[in-house]
Amino acid sequence: MDILITILAIMILFFLPGYTFINMLFPKKGELDVEYDYVARIALGMAMSVVISILVGYVLGFFGLLYPNYLWVAFVNLTLIFFLIGFYRGGYPTIRKLLGLEEEDKYDRLIRLNDLLKERKKLIKRLEELEKIIKIKGHRNKEPYEEEREKILKDIGDIDEEIEKLKGVLDEI
Repeated sequence: MDILITILAIMILFFLPGYTFINMLFPKKGELDVEYDYVARIALGMAMSVVISILVGYVLGFFGLLYPNYLWVAFVNLTLIFFLIGFYRGGYPTIRKLLGLEEEDKYDRLIRLNDLLKERKKLIKRLEELEKIIKIKGHRNKEPYEEEREKILKDIGDIDEEIEKLKGVLDEI
């Protein structure tokens, strides 16, 4: 039991207040760094937790309330306040999706659009290969290739429809 309390104390002292504070200030994914956003959030969160811990200790010490119970209450309340403000501002997209408050953010749609474009490019390349095979085969035994060609054309049409739906995300950026 002491190990769990120690782990919780380390988390509340050196991580959670700062992490929720950073998510409160920069709620959207990609605001800190496009590629290494989570690493930046964790590093800044740890640094800010140390700063918040020092400030809380200073304020509680100034009023003569530097006792463990008051420290716990202060850290938990600050973490909760930072979390709620960050959640309200649009942070924590995974939790928001689980609660049904958010479908997809623009970065998820951009990734989906990029994946669709790659898939479309592969299908077009396979379609070109099939066209060459059909030309070479002439009239003999080309039915399976034509069936595959029709299937690929249908898949490309489906992908094009989905790309059209996602094109609006480019205007949001």
